[in-house]
Amino acid sequence: MFEITYEAVVFILGITAVLAAFGVILCASPIYCALYLIGNMICLAMLYLLYNAEFIAAVQIIVYAGAVMILFLFIIALLGGAKEIVEPSVQRSSAFTFVFLLFGELLLAAGVGPTKSISGNLEPDVIAAIGSAKVVGVELFSRHLVPFELASILLLIATVGIICLAKFSYLPARKQSK
Repeated sequence: MFEITYEAVVFILGITAVLAAFGVILCASPIYCALYLIGNMICLAMLYLLYNAEFIAAVQIIVYAGAVMILFLFIIALLGGAKEIVEPSVQRSSAFTFVFLLFGELLLAAGVGPTKSISGNLEPDVIAAIGSAKVVGVELFSRHLVPFELASILLLIATVGIICLAKFSYLPARKQSK
C-alpha cells in the first residue's frame, strides 16, 4: 500500500539519530542520557547497514552500544545518577549556538548532493576487500596491536578507578567529642 523508498528510510533514521543526540544533550538525568546515546548508536548502526558497511554496524552495536554503554550505565548506577540542575549561563547558550551552527552546516552539506564513488579507479576485488572483517582484523592485530592493547588497559584502569571512587566515600570525618 505504502512504498517506502531507500532515501525515506535513511532520512527517518537520520532524524531519529539527531533527535536522540539532542536527548543526550538536553536530558538532565544521566541514566536517560546514556539510554538516548544507546538509541543514537543503534540508529547509526542501522545507517551503516543501509550503506553496506556491515562490519562497522556490527562493531557499533557490539562494542559501543553493547559493551561501552552498558559499562557507562553500571558506572552511573554505582555513582548514583542524580539529576543535574540546569541553570541558564553564557556557556550553555554559546554551546547551543555552536550546535545549531553545526546543524546548519550539515544541512548545507546535504544540499550539495551525493559524493562520487571511488570505484572508477580500483578493481572490483580490491573494493570488496576494503571494508571486510578479515582486512580490518589483519590490520588491527598486525600493525595496530600495541595501541589496541593500550586502549583496553586504559578502559580497565578507568573502570577500576570508578569502582574505587564509588566504593570509598571522601566525606570529611566528624570531629569526635572528648
